[in-house]
Amino acid sequence: MNQQHKKIFTRFLACIILFSLLAVSPAMGINAKAAPAASTKKACWISFLDIEVLLQDKTEKEFRTKASEMYDNVIKYGMNTVIVHVRALGDAMYPSDYYPWATYFTTDRSNPGYDPLQIMIDLAHQKNLQFEAWINPYRLSRDNESTLSFKATPYYEQFRPFSIEYKSSSGQTCLALDPASQKTRDLIANGVKEIVSRYDVDGIHFDDYFYVSGMTDNLNAASRKANVNALISQVYKTIKSVKPNCTFGISPAGNPDNARSQGADIDTWLSTSGYIDYIMPQIYWTDVYVTSKGAEHMFTNRCTAWQQINKRDLPIYVGLALYQVGTKSKTDLGWATSDTNLAYQYLTAKQLGYDGYALFRYQWLEKDIAAEELNNLKIY
Repeated sequence: MNQQHKKIFTRFLACIILFSLLAVSPAMGINAKAAPAASTKKACWISFLDIEVLLQDKTEKEFRTKASEMYDNVIKYGMNTVIVHVRALGDAMYPSDYYPWATYFTTDRSNPGYDPLQIMIDLAHQKNLQFEAWINPYRLSRDNESTLSFKATPYYEQFRPFSIEYKSSSGQTCLALDPASQKTRDLIANGVKEIVSRYDVDGIHFDDYFYVSGMTDNLNAASRKANVNALISQVYKTIKSVKPNCTFGISPAGNPDNARSQGADIDTWLSTSGYIDYIMPQIYWTDVYVTSKGAEHMFTNRCTAWQQINKRDLPIYVGLALYQVGTKSKTDLGWATSDTNLAYQYLTAKQLGYDGYALFRYQWLEKDIAAEELNNLKIY
């Protein structure tokens, strides 16, 4: 099949997907809910991994130029929101009273002489993009190298009484704040208050790093949930006390059982007020997923499971795995066999009542391998 025929076939396939999804009825098990166009979030996560490669150690002029270019790429593919990693490893991509400068932004943790967070917010709003500040609440380091780097700061001794040193599943030495400590909760809440008070952010965003493997494996699930809930409730109240219209959302692991095991009390968050404003599960599988029982519609099944526990009918957005585009897997076959995965997934989620999506992560917007997927997503 030549390129022209391939493109025609792709468009035809996408149309079939669209009409088949629109034909699905509640009788088939999908409880459709039309989301108002104005509330549809189409977001891109800009991870510390993206920042480290694309924005690290730049002059202010260089930083402004590249950040503006990145936003233009986000807009090019029809998105309206950026979720930017401002604190990934017990650090800050802005001048903070509570955390050291992030090595992923300034290698030696020195002040760059300008405020990158303020610039990114200003540029986003100038381009009519919503800006959410993304935080890893507990994580201080993720491997041997970043652990040594954090231990070299004065903050290590300051945080040490309420932090945990542990071995990751890969055998790396890592550090995390102890979720059981009130000092941990106060530090995180104060850090969030600092951002919301000083910057015109549209939202605060937490991801899926709560109790990770190796951290305190002997602690039962109920205790984990109680400790995390105490933080989430405190952060929610802190945000609303400063800026009531600033949203607070969480992006947990896409498997609900895995999310629960890590201390994410998704059932309480989605049934009780005072915790979150939205949920964004990371559903990073296609509907062509092979298990020991045969082929499974993994994406649709997980989307359905999340919507079923959304008792408060909160805004729910689906996290999509842009980074998986084109990859070959022995189990998740869809990524290598189609370039309409993201379009199909978004339309499936929308039919299930989801209010938008977020793509992980930015760098793939600049990769040729993702271009067809992104164009199909934008069109359909």
